[in-house]
Amino acid sequence: MAGSIFYFDQFKFEKNTGEICFSYHVENGLEFTEKIVFPGAPFELNETVEQALNQVLFLAHIAVGISYYKAFLPEEIKVLSGALTKEQAQFFDDFYLKGLGEFAIKNDVNLQGKIHFPFEEKETEAFLFPLMPKALVPVGGGKDSCVVMELLKELNIPATGVACGGSKSQSACAEKSGLPYLTFERTIDPKLIELNNAGKVYNGHIPITGVLAFLLWALALLRGEKYVVMACEKSANSGNMKQGDLTINHQWSKSFEFEKMFYDLTQNITPDFRYFSILRPISEAHIARLFAQKCSAYFNVFTSCNKAFKLDLNKRLDRWCGACDKCRFVFLILAPFMNKETLIRAVGTNPLNDENQMEGYRELLGLSGHKPFECVGEVDECRWAFNRLKQDVCWQEDAVVKALEVPPAAAPFDVSDEHLIPEELQDVMARFRA
Repeated sequence: MAGSIFYFDQFKFEKNTGEICFSYHVENGLEFTEKIVFPGAPFELNETVEQALNQVLFLAHIAVGISYYKAFLPEEIKVLSGALTKEQAQFFDDFYLKGLGEFAIKNDVNLQGKIHFPFEEKETEAFLFPLMPKALVPVGGGKDSCVVMELLKELNIPATGVACGGSKSQSACAEKSGLPYLTFERTIDPKLIELNNAGKVYNGHIPITGVLAFLLWALALLRGEKYVVMACEKSANSGNMKQGDLTINHQWSKSFEFEKMFYDLTQNITPDFRYFSILRPISEAHIARLFAQKCSAYFNVFTSCNKAFKLDLNKRLDRWCGACDKCRFVFLILAPFMNKETLIRAVGTNPLNDENQMEGYRELLGLSGHKPFECVGEVDECRWAFNRLKQDVCWQEDAVVKALEVPPAAAPFDVSDEHLIPEELQDVMARFRA
């Protein structure tokens, strides 16, 4: 909408109900309000925590607004709910540009040089208060968060699983973990959904992990807990394609670049809080091996298919579709480590024995197209897994495995030192190197 202005109006938090309202409008008069409801109300907060929370919710207001901004791609941004520092404005310039990279490609737009958040020349205020050494673990329902929950139990870190909404798979995985589990509610303004369904506005992928990071930061402060422990691996650093000089990465808000940016943002306001991924040093293949070793209790309940997490409940599946990029990848990366019958029973099908999925596997293996816009691993680790199956009598006669030839690739089990795992939790590194 050329010439339009997007306004970040206000946010309100009700301590007695746990409800947060984030409000926005565009110059043409359309108004939107997104609502979040955290469990545990009423909340008793001292003055310092309340002041810190107010700053966190202000930044969350900006992050959540990306869903509404992208619908119109206005030329100007005005923030009425507070004032960003120069550093915070730069963070959100990058958050919107890189987080909307896939969106830009699919909508045939270029946002480079077009996103400018206003700021004031001022310093960030830090709020000093202790937090309990407890962890919030986002439960995605897939293999990665299951591995995180098992690792934290081994490290004796008190943890609580948390999910936005909570699908059947998320709830089932949390139950299998034996950890406490809570959910919070997010309600997107129905007007945006109507506009999307009518095709009247731009629509597409947002950096949802990044948006949730802000909400989890707020929830951790409300609960007085020190850690938000993510399940993002080093494979998420790998992009999909280029738009000019900009790397487009479907998983940008799961990348180490985002993690470091967000960590720095949090430290300037709440220095005792820690946001990090405990799986950052390792690859998807490495996580798959850990899942096979440590998580047999989850085999019949975990689900990595994104169709199990659709916002539209009428389109949501209970388990796997078995025919999307995510299903193809997770099946492939687990196949070298799991019993074949167990894996097929878990997913409900065998995509490696389905000729109709040949082209999807060609893309994953770097034989055609580009890395799919999905949360999938790197080409080399896919090739390593595929070549393992080529040598395995249990798999080598399956249609896809038999038909395709891929270049060799090194075993993807090196452990990186690029991570933000706190010193007190670095015993986990020995488990990765075992």
